[in-house]
Amino acid sequence: MGKNARVVIVGLDGATFDLILPWIKEGKLPSLSHMIENGVYGELKSTIPILTPAAWSSFMTGKNPGKHGIVGFFTREKDSYAVEVINSTHRSAKEIWTTLSENGKKVGIVNVPLTYPPKRVNGFMISGMMTPPNSDNFTYPLLLKEEVAKVVGGSTLDPLLTSLEKEEIFINELFDSTEKMAKISLFLVEKQEPDLFMVVFNGTDYIQHKFWKYIDPKHPEYKTEKSVKYRKMFLHFYQKVDEIFGNFLKMADERTTVIVMSDHGAGPLHKYIHVNSWLMQTGLLKLKNRPTTRLKRFLYKIGATPEKILNALFSIHLANIRVRINRTDEKLQSISSKLFMSFSDVDWTKTKAYSIGSGIIYINLKGREPSGSVSPGQEYENLRKQISTRLRGLKDPENGESVIEKVYKKEEIYTGPHIDTLPDIVFISKPGYTTFEEHEFAANSVITQSKIVSGTHKLNGIFIMKGGGIKKSTALQGANIVDLAPTILHLLGLPIPMDMDGRVLEEALTSSYLRLNPIRYTEDGTDFLQKKKDQVYEHSDEEKIKSKLRALGYVA
Repeated sequence: MGKNARVVIVGLDGATFDLILPWIKEGKLPSLSHMIENGVYGELKSTIPILTPAAWSSFMTGKNPGKHGIVGFFTREKDSYAVEVINSTHRSAKEIWTTLSENGKKVGIVNVPLTYPPKRVNGFMISGMMTPPNSDNFTYPLLLKEEVAKVVGGSTLDPLLTSLEKEEIFINELFDSTEKMAKISLFLVEKQEPDLFMVVFNGTDYIQHKFWKYIDPKHPEYKTEKSVKYRKMFLHFYQKVDEIFGNFLKMADERTTVIVMSDHGAGPLHKYIHVNSWLMQTGLLKLKNRPTTRLKRFLYKIGATPEKILNALFSIHLANIRVRINRTDEKLQSISSKLFMSFSDVDWTKTKAYSIGSGIIYINLKGREPSGSVSPGQEYENLRKQISTRLRGLKDPENGESVIEKVYKKEEIYTGPHIDTLPDIVFISKPGYTTFEEHEFAANSVITQSKIVSGTHKLNGIFIMKGGGIKKSTALQGANIVDLAPTILHLLGLPIPMDMDGRVLEEALTSSYLRLNPIRYTEDGTDFLQKKKDQVYEHSDEEKIKSKLRALGYVA
């Protein structure tokens, strides 16, 4: 390993050992079984909140959100209450492929979430989730998109997921996109021979979000007549991924380390928690007293909400129409803003707290927010304590059970230069619940049934690693997603930046390897990256990305 080493990483978004290990025991996933028998494996702790942008950003930087600045799909515009969709230019910490490029290593990155717009690297990059559909700027170098089109017959690697209620079409889209991803990946690895290659397959996450209800007898939407069919479909998809992964294993020589990992795990979703609705009920979020807001408040009270309308469209198999329109018609958004409550209806001078994402709450702090109403110091701390106590006591009115697992002050889980701008309270919901990734008012109830999406994220992702210098058939404990970046850098013979929060997973390495390859550290990497000239992001693309998030059940 070291100077001439190579690393191949296969990301299975949202993959969980809860499904994988039983299938391995049944002999149904031979490639992953071979990896475990001949390498190390264990659960990989994700970020809090357990969201794709935060998790993948922590993986690729080796740092917590306090250092890279990303916690969810949305962020606040500076000195404003306006909210924008996140993209790679919001990440202010250096990714491992940037460090490797600067040190003369060749890299190849395919479909890693939140890499749009793509950055200049020593090698190639095809951006992943959060890339606007039909983008012309999804590869580096730019001409690579022509090669992608030749190999896979088009530019769309990640499915649009517009057919929410048409299950067969949805499944076919996933299998087709997975085949395309594998085809272009194997082609580029063989042609370019990068020192680090990484590809992420999203289908594992998408299938779990949509179809978990069919494989979990305890799920309230479980349907016995469909369970056999969809259990087979789940297995078939994982077997397809296992087969593809086997092709990567065949390409790996003695100097190649192969890693399989996920950004988080998966489990059942029964109900959504709507945080802004809860904050409004508690009196901490206030609305303006103007005619237009009063009208929207009336519609909100009688149930004319985005979630209700989307559920109704879904029940009559028209949900995909809404998604398609939202991708193409900005006029509909204008109509929507006139009918439904939004942040434009909030009286910020009287509001003390608000949410713009899953599991996070901001205090409307004087000196930070444009119309802050809460003074720093004792008033701020008292309010955080009050909200945290109320969150812990939040119960599902149907069963009387608490719905919040843990509540944190931001400084309890984050460190770094971005901590002042990160949410003041972060929390994890109990199994079966998740907070809606919304920044306005999707529902008029605090807790609602999840009708379209039946699976959600859990903290326990997966990690499997095999190669020279890696122990065999060894279970690991305590691995964190931030540990992978320093481990990968070490495997490729580079020192570890001192400001990384992760550690090299020494327990995965043989003693002889560590003797020959001692871990080295460097002060380099503490500077923050600026947006590069070749990174172009069009804000007109945001609505296209939101349509994709709607398909996954993150927004209404």
